Amino acid sequence: MQVDQLWDDVRAARPLVSNPLKRLPASPVAQLAILVVLFLILRIGLASVIPLSIDEAYAVVVSRSHSLSYFDHPPLGFALARLMADITGSESRLVVRLPYVVLGSLSALLLFQLTRDAYGAVAAFWAAAWFTVAPFFLISAGHFVVPDGPLDFFLLASACAAAPMLLGKKPSFVLLRWVIAGIALGLALMSKYQAGLFGISALLVLVLTKPGRAELRMPGPWIAGAIAALGLLPVLLWNMDHHWISFAFQSGRGMAGEGHAIHPGNLAVTLLGQAAYLWPPTWLVAMACLWRAAVSGSAADRFFVTIAAPPVVFFDLVALFSAHSLPHWSMSGFLFTFPLLGQWCGSLAERRPGFLRLSLVVAATVVSLLAVGFAVQTRTGAFTRAFYERAPKFDVNWQLVDWSALTGDPQSSGLGGADAYVVASNWMQGARVADALGPDVPIEVLPGDPRHFQFMDDRRLNTRSAGFFVGALDFGKEAPREQEYRDSLNGQFVVEGPPRRLIQRIAGFPVFEILVLPVKRAEATQPSIQSKDGANDGGPRP
Repeated sequence: MQVDQLWDDVRAARPLVSNPLKRLPASPVAQLAILVVLFLILRIGLASVIPLSIDEAYAVVVSRSHSLSYFDHPPLGFALARLMADITGSESRLVVRLPYVVLGSLSALLLFQLTRDAYGAVAAFWAAAWFTVAPFFLISAGHFVVPDGPLDFFLLASACAAAPMLLGKKPSFVLLRWVIAGIALGLALMSKYQAGLFGISALLVLVLTKPGRAELRMPGPWIAGAIAALGLLPVLLWNMDHHWISFAFQSGRGMAGEGHAIHPGNLAVTLLGQAAYLWPPTWLVAMACLWRAAVSGSAADRFFVTIAAPPVVFFDLVALFSAHSLPHWSMSGFLFTFPLLGQWCGSLAERRPGFLRLSLVVAATVVSLLAVGFAVQTRTGAFTRAFYERAPKFDVNWQLVDWSALTGDPQSSGLGGADAYVVASNWMQGARVADALGPDVPIEVLPGDPRHFQFMDDRRLNTRSAGFFVGALDFGKEAPREQEYRDSLNGQFVVEGPPRRLIQRIAGFPVFEILVLPVKRAEATQPSIQSKDGANDGGPRP
């Protein structure tokens, strides 16, 4: 009898041993927490090894000269990286990226909360899960030193605060929620100009929906709008003093027609880019969900489509009527398609849960492997070095790797000297050079396309005399490229010594050459130093 009872106990225990997945938490909240933590670990690892992109290096370098705003963007997108660098005394890639990595994870939690308020916890899990594995939100907005990370976080925070009232619910502390929504929108406006389209979408929700019109009879939305408008003050004050250059630059980027009325090819490229940034099946379903919600959706559906559609439609039209546009411009709109996607997945999970889970695992695995592979290639050239003696044209290049040869090659002697300064041909190479040499070496970027370098106000350029022009050379085109660089000096600088050539390698694999020309400033020219937004010596900040 005792033997029979023991055998029954063993058989009862076998499923627990043979199916360990059943021990995983069933709660959507717990499942999301595991997913967010796993991808947070992945992004921290990637942030510590992938070289800064050109945009990131540019943000780190130009923010050394603190400013109310910047040529390209409002201040907050750059300021978070600068805050970390100033606090820690380090501009290492992980240090400056850490705020953006953390905001990426917090954005997933805010998206979960926003979707749960509208559709429930299951839909919220799927919305946040697909957001977490989407390439753009995983790698760029949730990792890089770019304004998209703060923009997405504060847009979601604003939407989370206001959504209960606009969905017809009766939450507590309504006025406080509106104040929080206004503060968050103001911070989004201090991050990236796309936040203005969210403000337009919010106004449409307030005017076109019954709960919105009811809220307009109360002080909350008006207070929120007034608070949000304060976020534009730094941008307006800086641009008033710089001839509205930021608005001219940004509007010009989206209106380059190049002699043609429409550009269907550019629109096609933009749509393909959107699909790649979101993950192709995610993009297809998101677009279908937008259409369905616009035609025959519930009140919650209409809320999300009203917020999501304006940026998507606007930037698709820009792509159609402009010769040049970028797919990521519309991502702040696609951000709010994830709740609609989550609702669709919640319904599908009741019928085909296995297919849905497999789809998520495939997407997470492929995107993660691609990210890790990119990190490996930019650090070692592992996938091409066995077939080429040096990096081919399609491989990693000067835009993708650190210019470490400027500090580690014997030919670079003098570049970091106490009397040294450097000159670059454009903002992209200037960002690479200044990032590699650090804040102790001032830089001047030649006219043409200096971006915010022209406003850095580094007075050390007035006193230093050991100048070096630094530029990248492509293998096989060294001589003509060097001549182009010499011509670009255009009387501002005079070459006063023999050229040096450094080879930039990654793990011993040659990637490109770096030209170093000793230069001195022509007698008829002086450094163009302005001091409109607080002159400084350009050195490290305490």
